[in-house]
Amino acid sequence: MKVLIVTAHPQQDSFTQALAQRFADGVTSSGHEVEIADLYSEGFDPVVSIQELESWKTGQVSPEIRAWQERIKRSDGLVLAYPVWWSTPPAILSGWLQRVLTQGFAFQHIDGRTVGQLKLRAQMLVNVGSRQREDVDLATLYLEPMLGVLSYCGMEILPTQANWGVYAGADPASLRSHLERAFENGMRFFA
Repeated sequence: MKVLIVTAHPQQDSFTQALAQRFADGVTSSGHEVEIADLYSEGFDPVVSIQELESWKTGQVSPEIRAWQERIKRSDGLVLAYPVWWSTPPAILSGWLQRVLTQGFAFQHIDGRTVGQLKLRAQMLVNVGSRQREDVDLATLYLEPMLGVLSYCGMEILPTQANWGVYAGADPASLRSHLERAFENGMRFFA
């Protein structure tokens, strides 16, 4: 089985990239395949053009988007690895979701209902710079919109690995713990 890991951080030496790689190591150690898609290094354009918006009415997508959709089709799982910036994922990831998970590919409207078309396992690896606080409802504040998109498209959602306290100068032991959890989550992804 194969996992597509989509990363959204501009720095190649970021903790997000390290986390995605550690998750990938866990997947491969359990005998499965991984493809890492780095939105920044691949130069993904997150902006929907007027022409693209108009083409959605007829179910058409550009060759670039069709290639992304083919990458998803060749996968059995999708993992999104990203930091939280101002309570949201990076704009490049939001744009990727909007441009790639189109009607006819990711979901259909059938008899007045929306039916998700992507029967994949999905998981998120999310880094939050602030320290965890008891009064913060993580799911509502940071994750619900993203989980809603994945669910809307028919994916089986595995528990999110939310990593609190990921910032410059963070406790190295805490960061190592997050990396080890990512490896373990990768090993269990298809279990």
